Amino acid sequence: MRFIIKATPTSNSTISLPLIVIEKLSLKEKQVLTIGIGAIQTSASLVSHDDQPRCIYISSDLIKNMSLPEFVEYEINIQDGLLMIGPILGMLVRGNIDEMNLSRIKIYKNYLNDYQHINGLIVLFTSDGINYKKKVINGYAYHPIEKEWIKGIFPFPSAVFIRKTIKESSRKKLQKLIGDRFFNSHVFNKWEMWEWFSGHEKLKQNLPETVMAENMEAVKQLMDVYQKTFIKPKTGMQGTGIYQLSKSGQEYKLRYRVKDKNIVTILENWEAVQLYLQSELNLQRYIIQQKIPLLRNNNRVMDIRVIVIKDQNGAWSVPGMVTKFGDVNSIVSNISSGGSAEKGWQALSEMYPEAPQQAFKKYKELEQLALTCCEVLERKGLHLGYIGIDIGIDEEHRLWIIEINNRNPDMTIALDANDFQLYYKIKSAPFHYAKWLAGFGGEQSNVL
Repeated sequence: MRFIIKATPTSNSTISLPLIVIEKLSLKEKQVLTIGIGAIQTSASLVSHDDQPRCIYISSDLIKNMSLPEFVEYEINIQDGLLMIGPILGMLVRGNIDEMNLSRIKIYKNYLNDYQHINGLIVLFTSDGINYKKKVINGYAYHPIEKEWIKGIFPFPSAVFIRKTIKESSRKKLQKLIGDRFFNSHVFNKWEMWEWFSGHEKLKQNLPETVMAENMEAVKQLMDVYQKTFIKPKTGMQGTGIYQLSKSGQEYKLRYRVKDKNIVTILENWEAVQLYLQSELNLQRYIIQQKIPLLRNNNRVMDIRVIVIKDQNGAWSVPGMVTKFGDVNSIVSNISSGGSAEKGWQALSEMYPEAPQQAFKKYKELEQLALTCCEVLERKGLHLGYIGIDIGIDEEHRLWIIEINNRNPDMTIALDANDFQLYYKIKSAPFHYAKWLAGFGGEQSNVL
């Protein structure tokens, strides 16, 4: 059941619910309740009314100096003796409040394409718009009828989707305010991922051998064993700054891309390689991995982006996959580097044209590998709600974990593959999960 909130011009700390609602929730008139409005908790005396059956009246002193918009429909839920009104959900974005305007923030409306199944107050805010003391934000609320953002001061949300990099100090403030009900705030690099996964019995067999680039002795050993390696920035994104180093006899070739062009540099011996790398790169910021002989399609390297979300019941799930193809002769598969994409199932079907059961088996294998990655990350204390895992398939159809996109995985990759259904599903997923975090999603009890 959905309700509208109306403030009454009184200061007697009361909340008035329809009598039928009080009976359904097994409450009693005049009892004192703890009310949860986003991050704010306050006490109120319960009274009944026989006015509109979908209206809740709150005395103005309880929502002083903030707004609970009447254009929003709310749900109520009792959990551990707390009467919650909501959901009140937020998205923390980059920039400052003074920089936010309707033109700049309209892109965030795409996350709310399934608002009718989320409901409640959705707020958009920046770090400087937070008042931790009063537990309110200065930002924008989504108007579901006008489909526009409305500026104002609103309760701090009880669950937050983080869309920016935040400092540890900010993370601690959020923890104090709403506990662990914020997600995608942690950022980790490729080396951290390799250290975590290489200690896991199941995942270590799906990892390319990796060393820190500054350890030139280990790099030399890696080259002697595998002959071909990748040099990658630990925190690189979208395939930028990646080099391929290959050995043939005493000679080495270094391949990379500059302005959409493939470049090859010949280095006559290992000493020349070492001198080049130490002079041209800050090796403390790079890792080196064995090169996996990934499958190619028309001389285009390919890998699969497995999209993993926390769903409306707080469980990990894989709504879909996208196959990425690099530019011709490119060493990376990134779309931003001239590549393209297609639906994940389509590529697997082409791999097994006469054995659809094998394609399905490989799909489930990809899915399970991605879910295992998420479980390990969660055990490391990372709270994630949406990530993209790049998995390669080699010539023997073995799976390899290439990279995890956890900072801000690009959801438009589904559009690149013309998979509109997947795009709309993953775009709204963070708020379905946030609703569950806030105590209103899935099969939560006592929700009206």
